[in-house]
Amino acid sequence: MTRIRAIADPVRYGFAVGRVRVLEGRLLGHTTFERLLDARDYDRQRRILADTVYADHLEGTATPDDVERALDASLVELYEDFLEHANLPDPIVAYFRTRHDFENLKARLKAEALGMEIDGLLTPLGSVSPEVFGGAAERLPSGVREAEARIKLTLSGDDDTVPPEMIDAAVDKEMFASLSTIANESKSEFVQHLVALEADLGNVRAFVRGRVRELPVADIERALVPGGVIPASTFVAYYRLPFEEGVNRLSTSRSLSLADPEAIADPARLDVALDALVAREIRAHRRTSIGPDPVVSYVLARRAEVTALRTIIIGTFSQVPVERLRERVRDVS
Repeated sequence: MTRIRAIADPVRYGFAVGRVRVLEGRLLGHTTFERLLDARDYDRQRRILADTVYADHLEGTATPDDVERALDASLVELYEDFLEHANLPDPIVAYFRTRHDFENLKARLKAEALGMEIDGLLTPLGSVSPEVFGGAAERLPSGVREAEARIKLTLSGDDDTVPPEMIDAAVDKEMFASLSTIANESKSEFVQHLVALEADLGNVRAFVRGRVRELPVADIERALVPGGVIPASTFVAYYRLPFEEGVNRLSTSRSLSLADPEAIADPARLDVALDALVAREIRAHRRTSIGPDPVVSYVLARRAEVTALRTIIIGTFSQVPVERLRERVRDVS
């Protein structure tokens, strides 16, 4: 079996890896991000991006909303032009698409709970057209439909709506359960590792922010998602300790061994520190020569690149100090 997989992987992923080796040469480098930060003017930033994959999308943009739509469109193009035409196994495509299905489920439940229009809240990056989430439950992807039913059965009130403050945590639990299943089906150790790491880091965020807000243990237990390496019981036990001691103990886990405990304990630095851990994994696996690793890493790198561009450009419009922006995108772009 091992020999069969070793032979089959280069054949199955050969085309995709070949395309990745060409496309990753177009990823923005550190120098480009520094130029964008130093420009401090959107017109200059757009000129810097004139010879990149974002040029056509940004043409004619002038406002933060324009930029948001343009960067979203660049991801739609990435998914439709590359992800769907690279002969990838279904679980690898689902690893990317499914999380957006659950984003749309959050929007659906919140719109329902708050009596809002769902238009404008949905992302086109999921496995089905976003319009599906504005219709009957029967049209939803099966896994999302079943997740919605479980959430409503457990949390909905007399009006059959879920309390808005419970939606994010409830959907995240369902999403990570689904992603864990997809990761196992992918047979990719890298994807399995990424899903477990993302779950652990999501739980670290809930842990730190919960302590800062002095939330009770029961609230943290509801916020913890499945699928990580660090058991939920460990987070709960450490949550009961003095904050610094709890963070220090968490930092000894394999998932956080390369992170700075002081950065994890600081809510202002938390996201940068945790995003850097994911970025380190992406960079390491882009060097793999065959299999899904370089393909998954490339798509994740493009997603991180869009996030960094969004941070810099929208931050420029909002006149955020350049050093704050530089700190936010350092090591994750």
